[in-house]
Amino acid sequence: MRSFRFWPRRALAAAAAALMSCALFGAAGAAMAAESLTTEERVALQSTMAQYIDQHMIGDAFMHLDPRTGDVEKLYPVTQHPMIVRLNKVVVLCADLKTADGKLVNADFYATKENGQFVIFQTEIANREPLQALLMKGAASLLE
Repeated sequence: MRSFRFWPRRALAAAAAALMSCALFGAAGAAMAAESLTTEERVALQSTMAQYIDQHMIGDAFMHLDPRTGDVEKLYPVTQHPMIVRLNKVVVLCADLKTADGKLVNADFYATKENGQFVIFQTEIANREPLQALLMKGAASLLE
């Protein structure tokens, strides 16, 4: 399996382009007030996510403990999304991971800026409902 370190240039190029309203959040995402980040910030965020995933891989897999079942799953990086969500001073980045049998799993990475650097402080695997709820009530917004 490939790790993120083999493909960040494609993801970073996508991050530098205008961000799309993601169908994952339906009409609520398109209706949110948009803010913008500089190209440099977008690239730094996508790079931070790629580095975070690479640094937390065991062998070729990103390990995840499913709190609902207690199972430990090996997840493999597939793609980074250009979508970025802002929640106050927090930004959320998204990626697709896949299971050994090929099932796609969404991953959300929560980051903030500390001493001029973006730092990921929370990861949600296959748990997008809380983020969707924040978008629906207007507490978070998709960035353009």
